[in-house]
Amino acid sequence: MPYIVKTPPVTKQTLELSAGLVQSSISTTTSTGISTLVSLASTIYRSVNYQIQTTEGTNYNKTTINVIHNGTTAYLSEFGTINEPVGVATFSADINGNNLRLLGFPASSNSTTFKVIYTALDA
Repeated sequence: MPYIVKTPPVTKQTLELSAGLVQSSISTTTSTGISTLVSLASTIYRSVNYQIQTTEGTNYNKTTINVIHNGTTAYLSEFGTINEPVGVATFSADINGNNLRLLGFPASSNSTTFKVIYTALDA
């Protein structure tokens, strides 16, 4: 990625737009338990598109997830999933309090890293 000499690229940034936001996150876990990957105010955001890359050792996963909610229940559609060579995690979404959460469930207790870029649209 080209950038101005001696000025490193931005590594984490939020782009707030009139209809929502674009943001990224990185999280790592060594548990097969639930990992909250992203938590957004459900009173502010109605739907989200997530691009997720997951790495565990030499196992890689890339998937796209769309989520929408009605204030009580979150509905998820996952598509375009690529596992190389095996699946690394599964995903779910829920409403917890006033938060819309993207949840990751690692397949292994080895170090698993989730990189997420998401676009959230206002309610």
